[in-house]
Amino acid sequence: MRKLLCLGVALAFLSAILPGCAGVDQTARDNPKTTIGAGAGVLGGAVVGGLIGGKRGALIGGLLGGLAGGAVGHYLDQQEKDRLQTSRDYRYSPAQGAQIRIETVRVNPAALSPGETVNINLTYAVLTPTANTQVLVRETREILLNGNSVGKTSIEVSREGGTWKSTVPITLPANAAPGKYLVIASIDSRTAGTDRRETFFQVSQ
Repeated sequence: MRKLLCLGVALAFLSAILPGCAGVDQTARDNPKTTIGAGAGVLGGAVVGGLIGGKRGALIGGLLGGLAGGAVGHYLDQQEKDRLQTSRDYRYSPAQGAQIRIETVRVNPAALSPGETVNINLTYAVLTPTANTQVLVRETREILLNGNSVGKTSIEVSREGGTWKSTVPITLPANAAPGKYLVIASIDSRTAGTDRRETFFQVSQ
């Protein structure tokens, strides 16, 4: 069983529990392989920490502009496939060295209203030449509206080979501007390269 380490550091604190966190907590209870960062998230941004994939990580995020006053919730993470299955899927050879590749970036729901929560899901493969190889990966999720950045979260985690899925929930403020929001998800590693994908979600009044 993975250990959970609470760092308890945040940019701001509120007495109320964030909307949408109950659903995220239920997801974690239903999936014992999921690791949760500390705290419920904080309006305007959060620093969330835990033992993720066996290594220390800290989720740092902030919401600006049209999303100011919203909330970054729990970070959820799980391994979907082991190293051998992932290597077979990609016809990977150890001679290729360590690699990282995004498989999907999805938002759920794709259309929502102010005050509701959108989950930004990222699935990617970590391909390693040996079972003992660990790859330090930085996951970044950035949200833009009309070309302007309105939110960004980033976390560094040490991954073993396999296919990984992580989720960051964002609760929109009640006055979130309507429009089409661009989500840019990227992964970066000094030893295994970079990859990037984009998707959208729509906010209507």
